Amino acid sequence: MSKKQTSVVHDTVIITLITVVAGLLLGIVHGITAAPIAAQEAQAKADSQKEVFSDAASFKEVDNFDEKGFASYLDKLGLDQTTVSEVSEAEDANGNALGYVVDAANNEGYGGEIELMVGIKTDDSGNLTINGISFLSISETAGMGMKAEKPEFKDQFNNMNIGDNKQIAYTKNGKSADNEIDAISGCTITTNAVTKAVNGALAAVEYLEGGSAS
Repeated sequence: MSKKQTSVVHDTVIITLITVVAGLLLGIVHGITAAPIAAQEAQAKADSQKEVFSDAASFKEVDNFDEKGFASYLDKLGLDQTTVSEVSEAEDANGNALGYVVDAANNEGYGGEIELMVGIKTDDSGNLTINGISFLSISETAGMGMKAEKPEFKDQFNNMNIGDNKQIAYTKNGKSADNEIDAISGCTITTNAVTKAVNGALAAVEYLEGGSAS
């Protein structure tokens, strides 16, 4: 074997060893950090659930939610780029249902996906009231779309009774209906994404309460 060939083999062995060691180290780091990250995410979700439904003593995930059928329902409603990843029942201390908390998202934000937790109360007449919203993930422009987290915008959803309306809407000309919110000035894209995510949450409750997408 020539000197050049020996050098190539040597370099290949060294690179392979480095790659293997780096892979092992990454695996070890992932193993160490995975559990704390998962615990942190679970706590953030629990905190958001409590924020949007403070009357509830506990939350129980709905296990019969037909995701495929619901996706078709969203398409019928024109809520494209909107997803619902989890729906949980909010219960009082005696296990009585008070409403729902819904993890919903829309992918049309200026900075990408905006994910929300939405608390929704139900009554015997089928009317829905939005308790409020909590942001799980938002990466909009600082000083612009991130105003969505400010009380001036976010608190508009608190105790919002939508009555016979199935969805909410946003307006740039001043709220004139119970199911309307004022858009963030100059941030229609962010407002639209938040609105669609909330409407996705409302649709999930309507779907569950109605039992079908018809």
